[in-house]
Amino acid sequence: MPTRASLQCSIPGLRDALARRGIAVADDGPGVLRVTDDPAALARPGAVVLLVADTRLIADALDAGAADAVLRTTPVEEIAARVAARLRAAAPPIGLGELVIDRIARTVTRAGRAVRLLPREYALLLHLAQHAGRTVSRAALLEAVWGLRFDPGTNVVAVHVSRLRAKLDHGFESVMLHTDKGVGYRLAVA
Repeated sequence: MPTRASLQCSIPGLRDALARRGIAVADDGPGVLRVTDDPAALARPGAVVLLVADTRLIADALDAGAADAVLRTTPVEEIAARVAARLRAAAPPIGLGELVIDRIARTVTRAGRAVRLLPREYALLLHLAQHAGRTVSRAALLEAVWGLRFDPGTNVVAVHVSRLRAKLDHGFESVMLHTDKGVGYRLAVA
């Protein structure tokens, strides 16, 4: 299940900052995180975990049940990092056969052996794991992992998948990361 957040504020660059952390912005639903700049949202259903507001509203938001609150002038990277931390804290590890992704510690193991990944490789693996068994297109990966809504005309996805495959599948008889030629990439239980 992809990490989801309902984004109801119009802070420039926040959607992209969230996307770089593997957080897809989605419509409200049960149990999803709501990032809002609307204090009235505290009375609406759904978990408001972060309120983006003026100074005078911070204490009111926290008293009303928001898990966190920041000033509207807070840099978007900090807001996105706070959202990511809240989602990780509520996220159980992802287990796919012998592969375990601990989203809180941001660690990966396969058959008990640590798989050391760079941040972009981790984001790529996490996105593929959230869509395990399904082929994810190159365009979908560019948007989810790199925050790009256009094709840069490079082989950046193929290069990162190759590096991830080398780290994930090296030393194991069965492969987990597959290329479906002309379609995309798929993570499957070995």
